[in-house]
Amino acid sequence: MDDFGYHIIQSFNGNEISPKKCNKIGIELAEALWGDKYQVIVCTHTNKDNVHNHIVLNSVSFVDGSKYHNSNVEIALLKAINDDICRKYGLSIIKSTKATTVSEISKSRIANYNRNSGKMELIKADIDEAIKIAKKYQEFIDILALKGYYIKKSSNVISVSTPYYNRNIRLVRAFGEDYTFDNIKARIYQEALYNKYLKRNDNEKVYKVRIYDGIKINQEKLKTSSFYRLYVHYLYLLGKLPPKIHYEERTKEYYKELDKFNKLTDEMNLICTYNLNSKDDVQNLRIKYIEEVTPLKAEREKLRQSYKKATNEADKTIIQAKIDVITEDINRINSKIQT
Repeated sequence: MDDFGYHIIQSFNGNEISPKKCNKIGIELAEALWGDKYQVIVCTHTNKDNVHNHIVLNSVSFVDGSKYHNSNVEIALLKAINDDICRKYGLSIIKSTKATTVSEISKSRIANYNRNSGKMELIKADIDEAIKIAKKYQEFIDILALKGYYIKKSSNVISVSTPYYNRNIRLVRAFGEDYTFDNIKARIYQEALYNKYLKRNDNEKVYKVRIYDGIKINQEKLKTSSFYRLYVHYLYLLGKLPPKIHYEERTKEYYKELDKFNKLTDEMNLICTYNLNSKDDVQNLRIKYIEEVTPLKAEREKLRQSYKKATNEADKTIIQAKIDVITEDINRINSKIQT
């Protein structure tokens, strides 16, 4: 450790992890802690009985030039997040008396930091405000996005990338059980029941559509760039966000006519594209599409079976990506069959 960087050693039981997996976990830890604000090198060594990572952190941010300080709180977070990742992959966690004591001290430091940090209080206030305003979970995500936050969900746990820190904040760890996914969702729906339509009379339903006017947020940048999250946050503080919103009413008949128009448009496109002149032409085209989609469905079913049998998370991710691509093709062809 010196003025320019930090050196962390992350060790594992050599009998329960491969070098490749060791490197993957080292990268995951680095991303969780230092995100896209600091440069990090992860080197995996196999020259000892236990496979281990050497993690070297450039303490000067390449985004804004700020200095990373390896405080007791940051050390506690490093240990806590490392243990969480190990549990995720089914790896051993040290159970010694010393380790238990260190874990308790870590939790205490994190809790104390959360209670006394002005930034954490601002984050909590932003989340509470979004819960109060939102009428459904997606709107909760949108409101926070307008303030410069990016939400990540894993199972019942929500983590956020904020304008204030380079690291992600796990809400339940920072603020307690009220901030699990299930409890946040319950709080949103308790605050305001969301109705998709208003009843004007017993027979007529009038649907309301939200129309956004103003600056649009780049969700990909919000996900990957702490500088962009800060930029969006200042847009919010300056009153440029959220965008102006107005509601336009749509009747049931409007949607019926719109659906009829879209169907006619699809039919005309097929007629013109394939020069259809008779019912036989239409039937032959339909058979052609069925012949195209049938092997795709069979291939997707094989991939689904492979996904069920796969034990490696990387393999599952690749298989799921293939399933998603094939499903898009199937849906596209099915839409033409319906037309």
